[in-house]
Amino acid sequence: RGKSSRTITFEQFKEALQELSKKRFKDKSDEEAVQEIYKLIEGKTPIISGVTKAISSPTVSRLTDTSKFTGSHKERFDPSGKGKGKAGREDLVDASGYVSGYKHAGTYDHKVQGSK
Repeated sequence: RGKSSRTITFEQFKEALQELSKKRFKDKSDEEAVQEIYKLIEGKTPIISGVTKAISSPTVSRLTDTSKFTGSHKERFDPSGKGKGKAGREDLVDASGYVSGYKHAGTYDHKVQGSK
């Protein structure tokens, strides 16, 4: 596989297992070594080891409390505290024609029809 490739096919996986079996079980034949490798991985799922665990300390909870954010930083999170992603980092242009503080956007037609 290429160095920049992040995924492999099942055939490439089987080839890699064959290569590993030769290195791990040098005293056995190629077929026996492959069978031993299959026995090692049988019934197991991929494990992610060495991943940083989430920390729940007062410092972390204070830093992630969105009610304490001011200015544009508070726009980066929704009320539940989950990040908004790109919408929170960049100013997305609102082409509706209303200014940002106007609360009754889209009610013009209703007001005009009500006065007739």
